[in-house]
Amino acid sequence: MLTFSKGLRTLPVRRAGLVLAAASAMALAACSGKTPSGDASTGAAQASADLLVPEKTSLEDQLANADGLQTVAQALKDTGLASVFSGKGSYTLLAPEDATFADLGDAGKSLTDGSDNAAMAALLKQHMLTGYVTPQDIGAAIEASKDGEVKMPSLSGDELTFTKSGDTITVASPDGAKATFDGAALAGGESVAIPVSGLLRDVS
Repeated sequence: MLTFSKGLRTLPVRRAGLVLAAASAMALAACSGKTPSGDASTGAAQASADLLVPEKTSLEDQLANADGLQTVAQALKDTGLASVFSGKGSYTLLAPEDATFADLGDAGKSLTDGSDNAAMAALLKQHMLTGYVTPQDIGAAIEASKDGEVKMPSLSGDELTFTKSGDTITVASPDGAKATFDGAALAGGESVAIPVSGLLRDVS
Protein backbone atom coordinates (compact mmCIF):
# COMPACT_ATOMS: atom_id res chain seq x y z
CA MET A 1 0.00 0.00 0.00
CA LEU A 2 1.25 3.45 -0.88
CA THR A 3 0.18 6.36 1.32
CA PHE A 4 0.51 9.95 0.20
CA SER A 5 0.50 13.03 2.36
CA LYS A 6 -1.00 16.32 1.27
CA GLY A 7 0.67 18.20 -1.54
CA LEU A 8 1.19 15.14 -3.70
CA ARG A 9 2.52 16.66 -6.88
CA THR A 10 2.57 19.98 -8.67
CA LEU A 11 2.06 20.51 -12.36
CA PRO A 12 5.60 21.70 -13.11
CA VAL A 13 7.05 18.53 -11.59
CA ARG A 14 4.76 16.34 -13.69
CA ARG A 15 5.65 18.19 -16.86
CA ALA A 16 9.34 17.91 -16.09
CA GLY A 17 9.02 14.19 -15.41
CA LEU A 18 7.38 13.51 -18.75
CA VAL A 19 9.88 15.67 -20.59
CA LEU A 20 12.68 13.65 -18.99
CA ALA A 21 10.90 10.40 -19.87
CA ALA A 22 10.55 11.46 -23.48
CA ALA A 23 14.17 12.61 -23.62
CA SER A 24 15.36 9.33 -22.16
CA ALA A 25 13.34 7.37 -24.71
CA MET A 26 14.84 9.37 -27.56
CA ALA A 27 18.34 8.86 -26.14
CA LEU A 28 17.78 5.11 -25.95
CA ALA A 29 16.59 5.12 -29.54
CA ALA A 30 19.76 6.91 -30.63
CA CYS A 31 22.00 4.51 -28.73
CA SER A 32 20.22 1.45 -30.08
CA GLY A 33 20.24 2.75 -33.63
CA LYS A 34 16.44 2.67 -33.89
CA THR A 35 14.75 5.05 -36.28
CA PRO A 36 12.19 7.63 -35.06
CA SER A 37 9.47 5.15 -35.91
CA GLY A 38 10.90 2.58 -33.48
CA ASP A 39 9.44 1.48 -30.17
CA ALA A 40 11.37 4.02 -28.07
CA SER A 41 10.12 7.03 -30.00
CA THR A 42 6.62 5.59 -29.90
CA GLY A 43 6.90 5.37 -26.12
CA ALA A 44 8.01 9.00 -25.94
CA ALA A 45 5.10 10.09 -28.08
CA GLN A 46 2.72 8.11 -25.88
CA ALA A 47 4.16 9.75 -22.74
CA SER A 48 3.50 13.16 -24.24
CA ALA A 49 -0.01 12.13 -25.29
CA ASP A 50 -0.81 10.97 -21.74
CA LEU A 51 0.06 14.37 -20.29
CA LEU A 52 -3.05 16.18 -19.07
CA VAL A 53 -2.47 19.70 -20.34
CA PRO A 54 -4.39 22.45 -18.50
CA GLU A 55 -6.70 24.59 -20.61
CA LYS A 56 -6.37 28.37 -20.68
CA THR A 57 -9.77 28.71 -19.06
CA SER A 58 -10.03 28.17 -15.31
CA LEU A 59 -11.14 24.84 -13.91
CA GLU A 60 -14.21 26.59 -12.46
CA ASP A 61 -15.27 27.76 -15.94
CA GLN A 62 -14.60 24.35 -17.45
CA LEU A 63 -16.81 22.65 -14.88
CA ALA A 64 -19.57 25.16 -15.54
CA ASN A 65 -19.52 24.23 -19.23
CA ALA A 66 -18.95 20.49 -18.84
CA ASP A 67 -21.79 18.13 -19.74
CA GLY A 68 -22.87 16.07 -16.77
CA LEU A 69 -21.08 18.18 -14.15
CA GLN A 70 -23.49 21.08 -13.75
CA THR A 71 -24.66 20.11 -10.28
CA VAL A 72 -21.19 19.99 -8.75
CA ALA A 73 -20.20 23.17 -10.61
CA GLN A 74 -23.15 25.04 -9.08
CA ALA A 75 -22.49 23.53 -5.66
CA LEU A 76 -18.90 24.78 -5.75
CA LYS A 77 -20.16 28.30 -6.47
CA ASP A 78 -22.88 28.18 -3.82
CA THR A 79 -20.45 27.03 -1.12
CA GLY A 80 -17.62 29.37 -2.16
CA LEU A 81 -15.27 26.45 -2.74
CA ALA A 82 -14.89 27.29 -6.43
CA SER A 83 -12.52 30.09 -5.44
CA VAL A 84 -9.82 27.61 -4.40
CA PHE A 85 -9.24 26.76 -8.05
CA SER A 86 -8.20 30.32 -8.85
CA GLY A 87 -5.71 30.55 -6.00
CA LYS A 88 -2.06 29.56 -5.85
CA GLY A 89 -2.63 26.08 -4.49
CA SER A 90 -3.19 22.87 -6.43
CA TYR A 91 -6.26 20.70 -5.87
CA THR A 92 -7.85 17.61 -7.36
CA LEU A 93 -11.64 17.35 -7.37
CA LEU A 94 -13.31 13.97 -7.67
CA ALA A 95 -16.37 15.49 -9.35
CA PRO A 96 -19.65 13.59 -8.84
CA GLU A 97 -21.70 13.53 -12.03
CA ASP A 98 -25.21 14.97 -12.30
CA ALA A 99 -26.71 11.48 -12.53
CA THR A 100 -25.19 10.62 -9.16
CA PHE A 101 -27.12 13.42 -7.45
CA ALA A 102 -30.29 12.67 -9.44
CA ASP A 103 -30.19 9.04 -8.29
CA LEU A 104 -30.46 10.24 -4.67
CA GLY A 105 -34.08 11.33 -5.21
CA ASP A 106 -35.46 13.59 -2.49
CA ALA A 107 -32.25 13.37 -0.50
CA GLY A 108 -30.37 14.70 -3.51
CA LYS A 109 -32.81 17.56 -4.02
CA SER A 110 -32.55 18.70 -0.41
CA LEU A 111 -28.77 18.57 -0.71
CA THR A 112 -28.51 20.51 -3.96
CA ASP A 113 -31.25 23.12 -3.58
CA GLY A 114 -28.85 25.51 -1.84
CA SER A 115 -30.65 25.50 1.50
CA ASP A 116 -27.80 23.81 3.40
CA ASN A 117 -24.49 24.98 1.97
CA ALA A 118 -22.63 23.75 5.05
CA ALA A 119 -23.68 20.15 4.36
CA MET A 120 -22.79 20.49 0.69
CA ALA A 121 -19.40 22.03 1.51
CA ALA A 122 -18.63 19.10 3.82
CA LEU A 123 -19.58 16.67 1.05
CA LEU A 124 -17.43 18.47 -1.53
CA LYS A 125 -14.40 18.50 0.77
CA GLN A 126 -14.74 14.72 1.01
CA HIS A 127 -14.20 14.72 -2.77
CA MET A 128 -11.17 17.01 -2.85
CA LEU A 129 -7.47 16.23 -2.58
CA THR A 130 -4.57 18.59 -2.09
CA GLY A 131 -2.24 18.55 -5.09
CA TYR A 132 -2.40 18.12 -8.86
CA VAL A 133 -3.18 14.43 -9.33
CA THR A 134 -4.26 12.91 -12.65
CA PRO A 135 -5.94 9.53 -13.22
CA GLN A 136 -2.67 8.39 -14.80
CA ASP A 137 -0.78 9.36 -11.63
CA ILE A 138 -3.17 7.38 -9.45
CA GLY A 139 -3.22 4.38 -11.76
CA ALA A 140 0.57 4.24 -11.88
CA ALA A 141 0.80 4.53 -8.08
CA ILE A 142 -1.68 1.68 -7.62
CA GLU A 143 0.28 -0.54 -9.99
CA ALA A 144 3.49 0.28 -8.14
CA SER A 145 2.03 -0.58 -4.73
CA LYS A 146 2.55 -4.03 -3.26
CA ASP A 147 -1.08 -4.61 -2.30
CA GLY A 148 -2.80 -2.82 -5.19
CA GLU A 149 -4.10 0.19 -3.33
CA VAL A 150 -3.19 3.79 -2.63
CA LYS A 151 -4.43 5.97 0.22
CA MET A 152 -4.76 9.76 0.11
CA PRO A 153 -6.34 12.22 2.55
CA SER A 154 -9.29 14.31 1.45
CA LEU A 155 -9.81 17.92 2.54
CA SER A 156 -12.36 16.63 5.03
CA GLY A 157 -9.59 14.74 6.81
CA ASP A 158 -10.79 11.26 5.86
CA GLU A 159 -8.45 8.85 4.13
CA LEU A 160 -9.62 7.72 0.69
CA THR A 161 -8.53 4.38 -0.75
CA PHE A 162 -7.92 3.95 -4.49
CA THR A 163 -7.89 0.56 -6.22
CA LYS A 164 -7.88 -0.58 -9.83
CA SER A 165 -9.56 -3.45 -11.68
CA GLY A 166 -8.63 -3.62 -15.33
CA ASP A 167 -8.86 -0.05 -16.57
CA THR A 168 -11.36 1.00 -13.89
CA ILE A 169 -10.20 3.00 -10.87
CA THR A 170 -12.41 2.96 -7.79
CA VAL A 171 -12.16 5.22 -4.75
CA ALA A 172 -13.68 4.35 -1.37
CA SER A 173 -14.25 6.37 1.78
CA PRO A 174 -13.83 5.00 5.33
CA ASP A 175 -17.60 4.44 5.67
CA GLY A 176 -17.59 2.15 2.60
CA ALA A 177 -19.09 4.58 0.07
CA LYS A 178 -17.53 4.12 -3.37
CA ALA A 179 -17.20 5.94 -6.69
CA THR A 180 -15.53 5.03 -9.96
CA PHE A 181 -13.60 7.26 -12.34
CA ASP A 182 -15.82 7.98 -15.33
CA GLY A 183 -14.75 10.09 -18.29
CA ALA A 184 -11.92 12.40 -19.22
CA ALA A 185 -10.35 14.59 -16.56
CA LEU A 186 -10.39 18.39 -16.82
CA ALA A 187 -7.41 20.58 -15.98
CA GLY A 188 -7.12 24.32 -15.56
CA GLY A 189 -4.45 26.38 -13.82
CA GLU A 190 -2.90 24.17 -11.16
CA SER A 191 -5.95 21.99 -10.47
CA VAL A 192 -7.68 18.91 -11.87
CA ALA A 193 -11.25 17.56 -11.88
CA ILE A 194 -11.89 13.84 -12.39
CA PRO A 195 -15.55 12.89 -13.10
CA VAL A 196 -16.77 10.08 -10.85
CA SER A 197 -19.95 8.05 -10.72
CA GLY A 198 -20.92 7.86 -7.08
CA LEU A 199 -20.65 9.82 -3.84
CA LEU A 200 -18.03 9.25 -1.16
CA ARG A 201 -20.52 9.73 1.65
CA ASP A 202 -23.90 8.25 2.50
CA VAL A 203 -26.46 11.06 2.29
CA SER A 204 -29.64 8.95 2.23
